[in-house]
Amino acid sequence: MAEEHEAKQIEMMRQMVAFAEKQTDYSLQRSEMSEVRSYHNAERTLSVWVRTALALMICGLAIDRFGLVVDGSAGPARGLLLDRVSTWTSIGLVLLGVIIAITTGLRFLAYAQIWRRQHQPPPFHGPYLASFFAGMVALFGAVLLAIMMTATA
Repeated sequence: MAEEHEAKQIEMMRQMVAFAEKQTDYSLQRSEMSEVRSYHNAERTLSVWVRTALALMICGLAIDRFGLVVDGSAGPARGLLLDRVSTWTSIGLVLLGVIIAITTGLRFLAYAQIWRRQHQPPPFHGPYLASFFAGMVALFGAVLLAIMMTATA
């Protein structure tokens, strides 16, 4: 009787150990899934900042073009002042957009490289593609800025 009781206790302990190991495996899987979600969140954050940079650049371009329209309808002195204000405001907005695109692209690239040292990257995700798109937006802004500066001179 005592041996049977002991055998049942040993079997229960084995089941508890197996259950604890299974829970540990689940915990590790949840932790890895959390890390993947963190990577995807960083990508989404990059895309939001790039969208903000584009919006600033387009807003700057619209202000610059609007300043030219105001210039034609206002008097000569007032029109010149409004044209200068709108031009420098638009240049500032485009420059801010370029800075945002460059900064967020570099920050994501640094994060992604550190993340890849510790984890397997998600399928079809690389740190360079998202940063490349941020760089393309910054290049677009730099070209737009150069055009605006040559038109101002």
